[in-house]
Amino acid sequence: MSRLRSVTDLLAELVSIPSVNPHGEPGTAGVGEGALAKHLAEFLSGLGAEVQLKEILPGRPNVYAVFHPDKTVRQQLAFAPHTDTVSVAGMTVAPFKPEIRNGRLYGRGASDTKGPMAAALWALAQWSRSRERLQSQTRWTFAALMDEEAAQEGSQAWGASGFKADLVIVLEPTEMKVVHAHKGTTWISLRTAGRACHASMPQEGVNAVLKMRRVIDTLEKKVIPVLKRKKNRSLGSVTFNVGIIRGGSKINIVPDRCEIECDIRTIPEFEGRAVLELIRREVGRVVPDFRLEKVKIAPSIYVDPKLPWVRKLSEGMRGVTVAPWFCDSAFIAKAGRPAVALGPGSIEQAHTRDEFIRLSDLEDGYKRFLKFIQSN
Repeated sequence: MSRLRSVTDLLAELVSIPSVNPHGEPGTAGVGEGALAKHLAEFLSGLGAEVQLKEILPGRPNVYAVFHPDKTVRQQLAFAPHTDTVSVAGMTVAPFKPEIRNGRLYGRGASDTKGPMAAALWALAQWSRSRERLQSQTRWTFAALMDEEAAQEGSQAWGASGFKADLVIVLEPTEMKVVHAHKGTTWISLRTAGRACHASMPQEGVNAVLKMRRVIDTLEKKVIPVLKRKKNRSLGSVTFNVGIIRGGSKINIVPDRCEIECDIRTIPEFEGRAVLELIRREVGRVVPDFRLEKVKIAPSIYVDPKLPWVRKLSEGMRGVTVAPWFCDSAFIAKAGRPAVALGPGSIEQAHTRDEFIRLSDLEDGYKRFLKFIQSN
């Protein structure tokens, strides 16, 4: 840590360590969170934390670091960033060679979510050497979780482990506004099957792509209008997006298969299983032999902003808000263990071709986190 002079230095170091989620098309040969997890474990051990690496999938561990107080424990608080990033395919800036220009740091993860991670880590680093650390009665946990950008295996494992916390701060770029409610997500794959034959005699086969056209038409005309009518006062309506379509093997062969992958953002009044029932009913009427596969169902979340710890946190931040996206808090929060999302940077920069975070926002986030840590 001695070579690091600022939170900016720390963020640059984190960005330079690839941790791309292998789901989909990562855009790089180096995937997985293992290298970053090892680096975080060493950093946190150097601050005096008790650190454990827990492998969730092969080569893809969670990092659990606990700062035990010298005095009797009065409260248990936690930071929980995710260690993976999305694909680097198509980026217009170097994903793993952080560049600073015009008051911004560019690179994959700068905003989502290595920026918020760096702010919290740097705050813990300063606190760990302070007088407040010696007087603290808080057991702080830093849980760095794998796979948030796909199936959320990391947060599901930690959430099911039975750990205790009075508040979990899930680190995400929220412009330092406390996100106390967000939508859920349901990812599905829909498939149609056909019969291949020579394209010069299409009548001898069954075109799976044309069958999928009927599926998509039904989704657009029968399913999406229903979802738009399902609304939550804070989060708005359920949304539906067809993100990927693939089918066929060659231009002169009638395709015997077609698949689409869909992203649905849900609300407490209409969660994933209700969406699946609607799709099965409506699409099944038109294409009875279609196949539906669940990729992931993560629930929406609502945490009462008037809860004492949520209120105390928000007093030192930029207020409270809700979000249309999902994050790991959905699998972490439960009765007696509220989880909110918070961190510097903007979600508008997440997953972009030129991802960046403003250094002024990074510095502000670190200082606000430090003040909150020192006050407990």
